[in-house]
Amino acid sequence: MRDVLHFQEAGRLNPVAPDDRMPEAAYSTALDFLVFTCVDLVFTYQNQLLLAKRNTKPRSSWWIVGGRMAAGEEPKATAIRKAWQEANLKNLEATRFQCVGVYSTCFAVRHQPPQHHGSHSVNITYQIELTLEEKEQVKLRSDEYDMWRWVEPNQLESVLSLDDELDRALLTVVQDLQW
Repeated sequence: MRDVLHFQEAGRLNPVAPDDRMPEAAYSTALDFLVFTCVDLVFTYQNQLLLAKRNTKPRSSWWIVGGRMAAGEEPKATAIRKAWQEANLKNLEATRFQCVGVYSTCFAVRHQPPQHHGSHSVNITYQIELTLEEKEQVKLRSDEYDMWRWVEPNQLESVLSLDDELDRALLTVVQDLQW
C-alpha cells in the first residue's frame, strides 16, 4: 500500500505538544462530534505478530499497539512516538514503518463519560518487522495492557471471536500484512 501522505502548510503552529491532553469534559464532548485519528502498530518478527490485550476502553480486548495522533503530527512521527510510549522501542527509523492500511472503527463504549456514547476512530496502521533484539526489548505499558503474546497468523482465530465485529476487523488487518 502507498504510504499516508502528509501535507503541512508553512506557518502552521500547533499550540500543544503530542503528549498534552485535552480536559476530559471537553474531550468527552468532542468524541460525540468528531472522529479521531489513531496510529496502530503491528510489530512482526519472522512469522509472528504481537497481539496485546488492552485493559482500557474503547477496546478492552485483544488488539494491536497504538494510540491517538496529535494535531500537526506526521503519521510516521506518531508511529515512532507510540512505539516508544507503548512498547519501549526507541530510535526506530521512520523508513521501517510500512503502511498496511487505513481502517475506520466504531466502538460501542469509550473510557470517557458518558461511556455508552462510544467513539469513532480512523486508524492508520503500520507494520514494522523487528529484529530479535528489538523483539526482546518489547515491554508494553501495564496501565494499558494486561498481557501480550507473539502469535502466528493462523493462531489468531483461536484467540479471537469471529462473532465480534472488531475481532474480525483485526483479522482483516492481519490479512493485509506483508510477510
